[in-house]
Formats: sequence, C-alpha cells, structure tokens
Amino acid sequence: MSDEKFKLRNGRLTAIIIGAALGIAVTLIFLFIFAAAIYFFDIDRVYSVPFATMSLALGSFSAAYFVSKKIGHRGYLIGALVGLISFAVVTIISLIVTKSGFSGNTVFYFIIIVIASLIGGILGVNKGKRNKYI
Repeated sequence: MSDEKFKLRNGRLTAIIIGAALGIAVTLIFLFIFAAAIYFFDIDRVYSVPFATMSLALGSFSAAYFVSKKIGHRGYLIGALVGLISFAVVTIISLIVTKSGFSGNTVFYFIIIVIASLIGGILGVNKGKRNKYI
C-alpha cells in the first residue's frame, strides 16, 4: 500500500472516530440539558422519551455533519451510515438494558435518527462550497 493511500484511509478513520466522539458528546450534553429542564421546571416525565430521541438525533446530526465535512464528498451516504450505526448502537444497548423486543416506536426512532444524519451529512458536504452536491 502506498503512503498516499495510507494517509487517505488514516484521515478518514480519524474523522470517523472524532465524529463518533463528537456525536456522543453532543448527545450527552443535550440529555443533560433536557434532564435539567425536566428537573428544574417540573416538566412531566412523559417528555423524557421525546427529549432523549431529540438528543440522539442532534448527536447523530452533528457526527454526520463533522465526518462528511472532513471527508468532503458523498454526504448522503456518510449521513446514512452514521445514522444506521447510531441507531444500531442505541438499539443494542436498549435491548440489553430493558430486555424488551422491538416495538412500533423502534421504526419511528430509526426514521428520525437516519433523517437527521442524512441532513447532517448533506449539509456538511455543502457547507462553504461554491458548488453544491448531495
């Protein structure tokens, strides 16, 4: 393998790892903000599930945005992959912790997370460019 191909692959791998860390950090920050809002403003606990879904969608969006901006092309594909990976990780953790199966809400969460990641991937590729690409 030539040095140029190694640097290119190493750069993409670094962008993916940093993007995953960024997505986790953004998700945790929004979870903390929403948890504080629920606690301090005495919001009903029913809203914790939508807040968690929004937090994960924002984290997936930011991860896809960062990775696609670093890689620079195929934002829709990068966004879709980031969304699928985010959904898979959260679903596996949820299945382990709650020991319950899939439900109708699982499809809804899948759609929300993947759409947020797709938008993040497309915007990340097109940010600051004169020519706009999907």
